[in-house]
Formats: sequence, C-alpha cells, structure tokens
Amino acid sequence: MPRFSRGIKFAFYPWAPILFLAAWAGLTFYGIFAAAAGIDYNIIKADNKLMKAKLALIGEELNRTRRYLKMARETDMQMRQMLGMAGGTHVNLPAGIKQGREEREINFRDLFAATGPKEINDKEITQAIRDTSEALQERLASFQEIAWYYANKRNINDATPSIRPVGNNARITSGFGYRLSPFGTYLASYHYGQDFAGKPNSSIVATADGVVRQTGWATGYGQAVLIDHGFGYSTLYGHLADIRVKKGDSVKRGQVIASMGTTGRSTGVHVHYEVWKDGVPVNPRAYFK
Repeated sequence: MPRFSRGIKFAFYPWAPILFLAAWAGLTFYGIFAAAAGIDYNIIKADNKLMKAKLALIGEELNRTRRYLKMARETDMQMRQMLGMAGGTHVNLPAGIKQGREEREINFRDLFAATGPKEINDKEITQAIRDTSEALQERLASFQEIAWYYANKRNINDATPSIRPVGNNARITSGFGYRLSPFGTYLASYHYGQDFAGKPNSSIVATADGVVRQTGWATGYGQAVLIDHGFGYSTLYGHLADIRVKKGDSVKRGQVIASMGTTGRSTGVHVHYEVWKDGVPVNPRAYFK
C-alpha cells in the first residue's frame, strides 16, 4: 500500500488581520506624529529666530534711546551752566537717581541681546520700559524748568533798570544820598535819586520795560512820570517839560517818555531820576551798565 506524505497544515486565526491593521495604523500615526513634530520644531525654531531678531531690535532701540538721553542730559547741564541756574528740582541730575534709571537701560539692552526668549523675565521688560519712560519724563520736566527759568530771567532783565534816563552827554550834578541843599540853606538833606543836567527838551527815556502808573504834577518834582516795572522795581522821572506817555501805557526800555525841563522845585534844566526796589529807594548808579 503506497504511503502518502503528510501535508502542511496552516492554522488561521481570526484576530490576525486585526493585529496587522492595528500595527499598520500605529506605524502610520507614528509617522504622522513624527512629521508633525518635525514641522512644529521647525516652526518653533523659526519663531525663536524671529523673536531673537525682534529682541535685538528692541535692545538696539533702547541703546539708541539711552544715547539720546545722554546727549539730552549733557545739553541740560550746559544750558543750566550758561543760564547760571543755582537751584531747581532737576539740578545735578547726573549725580542722582535719575542717572541710575538711564544707566540701568544698558543692562536691559545687554539682557535682550544675550538671552533667548524663554529666559527673559516679563518683569524686567516692564521695568526697562518704565525706566525709559520715567527718564524721558524727567528730562522733559527739566527742559520745561529751564524754559521757565529763562523766560522768567528774561522778564526780570527786561524789568530791571539798566540804562541812564538821558544820553551819555548829560552830566551828573547831584548823586544819591546826603547832600547840602542846592537852594542855599546850607542844610544837609537826603537825596533819593540822581540829577542829570542837559539841554532843554533833551529826550528822557524809560530805563526798563514797564507800565506807566502816574503822570503829571507832583509836589517838589514838578511834571513827573512814575513807571512800575514789576519784580519790585519802579522808577520816577521829575522836573520834566513835556510828558509823552499817559497812565496805563506800556513802555519799553529806551522809549522816549518826556523831555528835560525845570518844572517844580528846580535850580536849572535837569531830570531827577529815582530807582525803587521793593518799596525802598536805591542808588541809581548801581543799575547803570
């Protein structure tokens, strides 16, 4: 009886296709995940480069702002020196806290240039912006103070008597202080002004900017003009012949206000000139430049 060889038997398991599909799906999802992760990494890398570029730009802007602030601070001090400002809220800025604010900006600039975006502290960025803003505000306040000081000083200069009320050819016949009476009584009296003698009808000018407070006849002074210059200054011009201003007029230094005469108690053609400061008569010679 012939022998027949035993055939190979194959076992079929119903769950095998499921296992294969699961493995295939896993590999597919892993590939998709890996690809997505690679894309995300490239995007993050690109974002990091962009962020670093932006931070470098911020650092450079802060550095430029600091340079401008330094120039402004130097200009500030030069202006104060030229104007002779001896005091004020914003004097001696380089030695105080305000300079510290400007110097700290260097550290923030270096921080932006040297670190990555994940290492930067939001508080430090906020502080950098706040310091820059405060430094700019302080510098602006300082310049405003200088502008106010200059305007005020200019007004004071304009209001301060600083020229003779007549031309340089007029001679001084009587000075400020005690003197013998010019009327022949040989009695000492106090002279509150200075007398300038000249030709009749010589022009008399205001010695500073101001407002005319009184004009007309005054006992002892004859025809006179009183000018209020502000800042405690006032001037009086007496023995005039022709008054060319009226009460309430604004006058400028050097403006003709009258002509020389001999009205009132006078021994000859001249102008009696007085300078008052804070209600007290002072020597007019001290104000001639």
